[in-house]
Amino acid sequence: MTGKYPVLCNHSLLSSQEATAVLNAEREENLRVCSTGQYPALCNHRLLSANELSSVRQAERTENLKLCMTGRYKSLCNHGLLTPEEARGVSTAEGQAAASAPPADGATQLPSTSRAETCQSGLSIVSVDSDGMIIRLDDGTLWKVDDVDTVTSALWLPATEVVVCGNKIMDVDDDESVDARPIGQKSKNRAGSRTSAPGYEIEASANDETFVINGEVFTAKTYCFNFDRGDRVMFIDGAATGACASATLLNLRTGEVCEVWCGE
Repeated sequence: MTGKYPVLCNHSLLSSQEATAVLNAEREENLRVCSTGQYPALCNHRLLSANELSSVRQAERTENLKLCMTGRYKSLCNHGLLTPEEARGVSTAEGQAAASAPPADGATQLPSTSRAETCQSGLSIVSVDSDGMIIRLDDGTLWKVDDVDTVTSALWLPATEVVVCGNKIMDVDDDESVDARPIGQKSKNRAGSRTSAPGYEIEASANDETFVINGEVFTAKTYCFNFDRGDRVMFIDGAATGACASATLLNLRTGEVCEVWCGE
């Protein structure tokens, strides 16, 4: 009834009246998150009315412009949402930020209790999805946060600067850290362009319930909203071969997670 955890809610255990109340709660919570404009990846636009969607889109454009105008987060700025005049201002801000930025050394040595560990600095968060479960960094990597640490990562915001040391991600500003494991990274060729897409393509999708992935049929435990044909997913748990009882899918387009049954 909080409406905050639709993925964790087992809707099949609800009565018809309870399901209606829960859906209303999920819509209200979704609208609250969407209306900030700060978390488009966490917003389920399908649950919005036409008027709500219009307002949310405007809020997202406003927040995007604020982020872009800092000039510091070029990879996080959605340039496609900018007007020509805004784009010129952002380009100037990005140039100024680049000129004033210290040279990147690529890696930092941080002390460890037992040894010196090589850590990757100069990274920032692109998105935190699924109540802190999935972190996407601006180098293209995806990380699955340990369940006990999601209470910390769920509060982290896009553009937060982090350092990665092995299987630990550290928020250098707030002196917080979480344990996580990498689950995917887009590959690059020598010129720096993307050469292959990670994960598996959803070959068919029906009624937000049934999906064909890697030639196998998977059925949502409840519903997998916003998992569309052509989207690419990664298997956090389970197997793309269908040799599993259940699996957990991460939608690489939306950052949303959904649980499915394996097999028909």
